[in-house]
Amino acid sequence: MNPPPIPGDAQTIGELLRARAATLPTAEALVDAHVRLTFAELDRLTRRWAAAFAAQGLLPGDRIAVSLQNGVTIAVSFLAAQRGGFVWVGINRAYTVVEQRDLLADCGARLLLTNVHHGPDASMPNRIDPESSEWSDLVDAVPDVADAVIDPAAPAAIAYTSGTTGTPKGVVHSQRNILLPGAAAQWRGDGAGRIGMYLPMTSLNMQVLGTVYALVNGECLVCIPRSDVATVVAAVRDEKIARLSASPTTVHDILGDPSISASALATLTDLTLGGAPTNPALEPRFRERFGHGFLSGYGLTEAPASVTRVRAGLPARPGSSGPPLPQYVIDIVDDDGVALPTGDVGEICVRAADTGVLAGVYTPMLGYWQRPEATTAALRDGRLHTGDFGWLDDDGELYVVDRRVDLIVRGGSNVYPAEVERVLEADARVAECVVVGRADDRLGQVPVAFVRTVSGATVTAAELLALAAESLARFKVPVAVEFVTDLPRNQMGKVLRTELRARLAVRPSPAETVTDTVVG
Repeated sequence: MNPPPIPGDAQTIGELLRARAATLPTAEALVDAHVRLTFAELDRLTRRWAAAFAAQGLLPGDRIAVSLQNGVTIAVSFLAAQRGGFVWVGINRAYTVVEQRDLLADCGARLLLTNVHHGPDASMPNRIDPESSEWSDLVDAVPDVADAVIDPAAPAAIAYTSGTTGTPKGVVHSQRNILLPGAAAQWRGDGAGRIGMYLPMTSLNMQVLGTVYALVNGECLVCIPRSDVATVVAAVRDEKIARLSASPTTVHDILGDPSISASALATLTDLTLGGAPTNPALEPRFRERFGHGFLSGYGLTEAPASVTRVRAGLPARPGSSGPPLPQYVIDIVDDDGVALPTGDVGEICVRAADTGVLAGVYTPMLGYWQRPEATTAALRDGRLHTGDFGWLDDDGELYVVDRRVDLIVRGGSNVYPAEVERVLEADARVAECVVVGRADDRLGQVPVAFVRTVSGATVTAAELLALAAESLARFKVPVAVEFVTDLPRNQMGKVLRTELRARLAVRPSPAETVTDTVVG
């Protein structure tokens, strides 16, 4: 049975763009340091970009990979791909050439949009710089045709994440999935509101929380090109940004800069943190200094984006990620999928709300790209099984115990231990490697590698970190290597990562330098 439509909202991106162009034609819709577009201009430009994609020989369902800096161009690429029925795939610019090339091959991209000075694979035949005069000329030359007929339940975007094997998996979402979070936010702008986005817009979650939220709610998205505090604060001040999604690292750095005045952030009334564990001491410090606090929550790519959010105006509950947003119900289940009582720890599962105007409306990801077994494991019993563990209190607020068990969230970026371990274990001198997260006041967590070498072999921490740096983005490279003679295991022979994390927790946090500590 098909789920009910999204109440009172367009069912596709194209419908939404046309509606905003009709109701708010002259209001600013999308801006960066160089370009400012109204809703009417955005409607026309994205329609022409979609036609230009088709002129390249692309057909609905073909994948368009995008590796661009935050700005108007990357937002336009996303919206235009949706209007043409293409599948948008963000490729993180921080990834190495090897990582980016692997993702391009996995998704089978027909077109890569990237700048001439940056790109994962210069040899890819269909590679376009969307900020070049050649692309502008093509966009100007194509006929201004009507939108393609779009199935809102068809694949519309692929967001890459990683699983316990360390191999990236592509999370597939439809336009329906992409539109619902903004519609469920239940605010409607008059063209005057402004949302800021400095987190990488190659992430589908950031397109949902930025580009689509702004479009659904008739607000302007301000694209911030860099994540350094000076740039972010200047954008908030100069563009009078009211809503911002941020990482705890950014808040930590703002609090650490005494030159930032309360007046610089006076317009920022809706600050939401996510992507990493948040030190509970940050919120009261931020509130005391700037006159308002921030909200945190729980989310994941497979949802997509936010699932819970702390309730504004209520006393903070230590450890709480807040209740589910109105489109969701959260179930906590045991290993057999049986719902557990309030207060019991189990797997966090997400499904559609049972009551209210959004009852039955939510649909989770369509699945993992070309991974049927992983899809079946995640989508069972009418639920999205997150692989995360937590519990609910009597008021339905969620407390996350562990995020995907081993996931390390470093400054808002996900580091999947198995991926790092696979790279380090490629060295013939390494018998076994286990990567765990160490708490860090600024970044939330940083990765540390425990390495057991082959008997008689000699390898240094510096050599292993250099190996990691060749194949992994900088944020995935461990900050330290600790050599061990053995690894703690349970009766089944599985390494006890919790014990390794506990070892790190009882030691002082050193600076980010390599170590050659031998642990028995």
